[in-house]
Amino acid sequence: MRRKRLRKKEAKKISAELEEVAGINVDGDMDVVDFGNLRIILVDNEPLLIEYDGGYYVSVYGAIKLKPEKYRVTVDEGALKFIMNGADVMKPGIVYADERIREGDFVYVTVEGKESPIAVGIALCNGEEMKEGKGKAVKNLHHLKDKIWKHFFG
Repeated sequence: MRRKRLRKKEAKKISAELEEVAGINVDGDMDVVDFGNLRIILVDNEPLLIEYDGGYYVSVYGAIKLKPEKYRVTVDEGALKFIMNGADVMKPGIVYADERIREGDFVYVTVEGKESPIAVGIALCNGEEMKEGKGKAVKNLHHLKDKIWKHFFG
């Protein structure tokens, strides 16, 4: 895995986008590590951000550390093992979804009764639709114990 330092100008652009998209302020030296369809952005050597499909979002570690105030989706205990195996988040397993979520937004996933994020992904529908009916609600991009997590945390 090659690591490349980002220019200050590019790092400022990423910081501004994250402030706008997720309401999170990220500052520091940024390096990029390529993982195929995802790129991890290290901020001061911590894997806080991901780049996916031209957008910038927080990684699972970033969500744990930075605690975003919006875009949370909470699932029941039964969904945990599936999400941890890389499955997308299905509507029947969702017990809470931030109503500000719009299709295409970044979201982070927690388990009922626990605050710590277990996955991050992209909303496949609006927040109020996530608890209704059947089908996929969130595309799982990165989760605890996946190859990215293991690369940085063993």
